[in-house]
Amino acid sequence: MTRVLFALAGVVLLALTALALVWLAGQLLVGLGAFVVGLAAVLARLLRFLLLAGVLGGLAYFIASAWRPAREVRR
Repeated sequence: MTRVLFALAGVVLLALTALALVWLAGQLLVGLGAFVVGLAAVLARLLRFLLLAGVLGGLAYFIASAWRPAREVRR
């Protein structure tokens, strides 16, 4: 009878350990998911800034080059 109780206690302890490991893995994956979501948000804002800076820089270049007087061609 003692062997059966020890075996049952071992199975319960093993099940609790496995459950704790699954919970820990879930917590780690939730943290990793939050990090990935935050990183995606930062990269999206960076992309938006770079697109806006590129458009405004191109517009400024176009206006500056159109504002310059034409060079005279010497013959």
